[in-house]
Amino acid sequence: MYNILKTICTTKSFPFVYARRDFQNLYDEVEQKNVPHLFLDPVIIEDVVNDMNVIEGKIYSGEFMLLVSSDIDEESYDERYQNHIKPLVDSEVEAIKEEIRCGQGVKFNLWRTIEVINVFDYNFDGLIVSYNITIEE
Repeated sequence: MYNILKTICTTKSFPFVYARRDFQNLYDEVEQKNVPHLFLDPVIIEDVVNDMNVIEGKIYSGEFMLLVSSDIDEESYDERYQNHIKPLVDSEVEAIKEEIRCGQGVKFNLWRTIEVINVFDYNFDGLIVSYNITIEE
């Protein structure tokens, strides 16, 4: 998952941060308005084994956040949703999902999003994506 998401971010020129949440809050780069940032939590990896104890694939699970810089003075939740969250829902999250799906033998067991605002000291708005994906080897 790390390599897949990092490649997507590199291709799209999105900042990519891989760390635990407490380290993610230390993010302190120059503000990039309207540029999604992807924060990937440590990935849980499980082997999928058959009856003969042969590894047939891996299950990757965890969470990542897709966030954009916001203005702390925006007053209403609806304003934040329309300006920051909805564009991520409408295009970027689905594009990331499609990029992952393009791989051979990919099965989405879980793909759940939740909206967040004022994340970290950086005041990001966006989405937390929880995933559980099986990739055949």
